[in-house]
Parts: sequence; structure tokens; C-alpha cells
Amino acid sequence: MGYAKMNRQSGINKKPKVLMIGPGRDVMGGISTVVNSYYELGIDKQVDLKYIATMEDGSALKKLWVAAKAYLQFCFSIKNYDIVHVHMAAQASYTRKSLFIKKAHKVGKKIIIHSHAADFDDFFFKQADDKKRENIKYIFSIADKVITLSEEWAEFFGKNICSEDKIVVMHNAVIMPEYVKTDYRDHNVLFLGRLGERKGTYDILNVIPDILKTVPDAMFYLGGDGDIEQCREITVKNSFADHVKFLGWVRGANKEEYLKRCSIFTLPSYHEGMPMSVLEAMSYGLATVSTNTGGIPQIIDNGVNGIRIDAGNTEALKQNLIQLLTNPDDKEKMGKAGCVTISQKFNAQKTFDNLVNIYLKLFY
Repeated sequence: MGYAKMNRQSGINKKPKVLMIGPGRDVMGGISTVVNSYYELGIDKQVDLKYIATMEDGSALKKLWVAAKAYLQFCFSIKNYDIVHVHMAAQASYTRKSLFIKKAHKVGKKIIIHSHAADFDDFFFKQADDKKRENIKYIFSIADKVITLSEEWAEFFGKNICSEDKIVVMHNAVIMPEYVKTDYRDHNVLFLGRLGERKGTYDILNVIPDILKTVPDAMFYLGGDGDIEQCREITVKNSFADHVKFLGWVRGANKEEYLKRCSIFTLPSYHEGMPMSVLEAMSYGLATVSTNTGGIPQIIDNGVNGIRIDAGNTEALKQNLIQLLTNPDDKEKMGKAGCVTISQKFNAQKTFDNLVNIYLKLFY
């Protein structure tokens, strides 16, 4: 007699028991932000949840130790759980998580692969050889559900990696802040993400000198880890260091401070899943300039609630930032429209409810 059937016949209202794995909840990045939002909305009250961190920030030796310890904990715990929910990126994340997925399959557990990778297409087609691609297809074939962050990623996985019928699109989402932006007169631009080429940080630095010719008091706040020193050297070498503040990785009240201080957000990324930073910035009413990559077109209706440009088009980036910096009315109109979009379409409560329903369907 099946587990769910026994529960129904005995009249006991049992919760699904979910073993979730992913990066540590204090790790810098979008996945930990997503997981923390689940906890804030009470996922540990909706299901019987255990979270195992498979990666922590630190040295390669520390990461290896954390992964090994997590796998042992996973093997010890898995017999007590019904569903394994795997948060996965690409490259090393895929390699680590595939071991957990094989173990879960071997012991007959339901498996959810939640793909957060911004560059899984590049990983699959350019970095993996034929043998690795077959391995990737096998790992995804043994999953019961594959969650993608956007319709674009669902199409990619359906065409290249796994059957379409197991794919569920579940957009990233945010918990709406109580704050409502009313003053758009500042000349402050915010960036949040890992500083480097993939996020388009060097494109921002490239256009700042020309922007300062038109808006001499513009300030750029760059929040995140990554190539901080390399970026700082560029600002010093080109004599605009006074107009760029490097925040390091910001979270909580510190991040909220800069979301309130700035009226423009930019993320000129080359690869994305569905960036939490864009969702958060728009939820605070910032007029947002990003790119046509990943799931961003699902968020930004170009020219209505934000601006999308082609990745690498620094001329478009410069002109659109100048346009917003010099037109507070345009900023306000776009920023408020973006806030409405996030509230209506990317509200975390709706995404959270969808996730719980996935658990329930797999459980029963």
C-alpha cells in the first residue's frame, strides 16, 4: 500500500518530507536569496523540510570539505524523506549535484531539479564533450520535475536535454517591500551582482566618463564581490574614482539602504537565468536598464516598465542611462510601472504557492 494511500485511509494529514540541497544560505548569490525567501514565507511550516548546504564561500579546500560533509549527511538523511529538491547551476554545481541526484534515484525518491544557471546553454554546447552531454541528459531524465526560471529556458531544456512534459516554469520572485519610492530627482545608479564580464560591469565602467560629461554629479554604486580591485583600478586610472563607490556584497538593511538611495538600476548582463537583483530593484521602484538575455524579457516590457538593450551595446547603455538621469519624470513613470509588474507577476507568495503544489502533487 502506497505511503499517500495509507495516510488518506488513516485520516492522518501528513506533510511532504522534502530534503533540499543548494548553496549555504549565507552564500553570495541569487540561489541563496531564493531559498531564504522560501523560509521567510514559511516553507518549513508547509512541508517537513531539511536543508543541506553543499557549498560555502571560501577556499577550494573548504568547498571540497563542505561538499563531502554534505554528501555524507545527505546519504544518512535521505531514507527519511519523500522528495529531493536540488538547486543547480552549471559547471562545478552540476558535477556536485549529479552525485546527489544519482543517490536519490537509486533509493527511489522523487527528484526535482531546479535549474538556476545563467549559462547552461554555454555549458552544454561549448564546455561539455559528447560524453558529458549524454551524462547531463541522463541526470535530467531521472528527475520527476525540472524547474526552469523562464519560458526561454524551458524551451532550451525541452529541445536539448529532457522531455517537455516534466518541465515547469517557475519565475524567480521577491517579497514586496513596504517602501514606496516618491523622489526620483537623484542622479544615483545602482548595480548589484558579481563584478565581472558576465554581469557587464566593465561595460558600465566604460560608459561612465561620457555620462559624467552630461551629468557631472552622477554616482554609481556597485554592490557585489568578484573583480573589485580590477574595477577599482579602472576608476583610478581614468580619473572617475570619486563617482564610483564599491559596496562589497550587500544584504538586508544595507542593501535596502542603496535601493532607497538610487533611482536607476542597471544590470547589462551577457548571461542570466532570471536575475533576483532586477526583480528586487524594480520592486523598490527603480527605473531599470538591463539586457535581452535569459529570462529578462519576461520581466521587462521594453520602454514601458524598464529598458532592454543587447548585451555588449555600450552606446545604447550610455544613451539610455543619460536619458533617465536627465529626465526624472521618465524615471518615475518607468520605475512605478516596474513596481506594479513585480507586484502582479513576480510576487514571491504566488511562486511559493506553486512550489508547495509541486511538492503535494509529487507526494500524493
